[in-house]
Amino acid sequence: MSHGLSPTGARILNTNDDGVVAGHAAALAKLEADGLVVPHDGDGGTHRMTEDGWEALDAWRQANPGRSPLPELPGVPPKLPARQHDAVLTAARRPDQNVPGRDDPAYWAGEIWFRSSTLRKIAAIGYAAIRPEPYDQGPATWEETGRSLYLTEVGREYARQRGNIDVRRRRVVVIACGEKKLPDPGVDEYGHPLPGYPAGELYIGDYHRSLRGAADALTDQKLIFIASALHGLVPLGRLLRPYDVTLRDERAVTPEKIGWQAARLGLDDADVVFLGGQDYAALLLPSVPHLYAPLAGGMGDQRGQCARAREDADVREAWWKKAAALHDEHAAR
Repeated sequence: MSHGLSPTGARILNTNDDGVVAGHAAALAKLEADGLVVPHDGDGGTHRMTEDGWEALDAWRQANPGRSPLPELPGVPPKLPARQHDAVLTAARRPDQNVPGRDDPAYWAGEIWFRSSTLRKIAAIGYAAIRPEPYDQGPATWEETGRSLYLTEVGREYARQRGNIDVRRRRVVVIACGEKKLPDPGVDEYGHPLPGYPAGELYIGDYHRSLRGAADALTDQKLIFIASALHGLVPLGRLLRPYDVTLRDERAVTPEKIGWQAARLGLDDADVVFLGGQDYAALLLPSVPHLYAPLAGGMGDQRGQCARAREDADVREAWWKKAAALHDEHAAR
C-alpha cells in the first residue's frame, strides 16, 4: 500500500524507540487512520508502528535523499528511551503521580512497574523526585534512600508534550476528623489491643460523613487525608484506635508535626482543598499557605455546601480553580 507521508508524520515515525512513537494527538490520529500506527498496548499516549508504517518511512527516506524529517518542535522535550518514557507516562495517569517500583502496590497487584535502573534515570534527569523526611540531614536523593518517586512539574510537562496526557498538579482534599467514633475494638485472646479501624471508617458523625462525601466527589481516595487532632494528616487506610483528644489538649498534634507531614505528602506541589472548621484550617495554613477552605457558616450550612459539591460538578470545578489560583499566587511570591 502506498501512503503520502507528510514531513510531520515522517518526523514522528523517524523518532521511534523500537517502533514506539509519540506525538501530537491529531498527527497520531492521522497516522492511525492511514494504518501506519496502532495504539501501543492500550496506551492512549504512545503508538506502535505497523509494517505499513515502516514501509512508508522507508519510502519517504528514499524519495527525499539527504533530507531529514522535520526537527523537534521548539519546547518539546527529547523523547526518552522506551522504559523511561513509559514510566513517566504511567505516573502521569495515576492520581498520586507515583512512579511504580517494586515497593508500590502495583507490583503486588500484577500491574505495570519499573526496575531500579529506570527509576534512577528519571530521577537523575529531574522528571521525578522523592519527598523529604524530617530526619533528613540536608538534601536526600533517590540513590541514598530508595523512596517512592513522584512526578515533578518537568515530568508532568513531558507527559503533556510527549504523551498528550492532560496531567496537572495533584488535587488533594483534607477533611477534619470528628468527635464521634466507632467503639474501642477491645483486645485479642492474649489481651493485646486490637489495631483499630481504617481512618476512613473510624469517624461516624454526620458532620464528618458529609465532609467525606464531598471529598469523595472532589478527588480520588488516595488523595484524601484526614486532619486528626491526635495524629495529624493521615490517609484513609491507616489503622487508628478511637481516641478522645481535641486541638486544645496537651496531646494534640503540633504545628511542627503537621509541617513535616505536609512536606512528606508533597502538598507544596498540589492544589489543596480543606473541608472543616476554622480551627483546623488555622493549624494547616502555616504549612500549606495555599490551602483553599470553601466552607463557611455553622455545621448545618457547611453540610449543605458539601451536599451541593457532591451533586454539582460546576461547584467542584470552581473550588479547584480557586485552589489552583491560590497555589499559583503563593508560588509567585
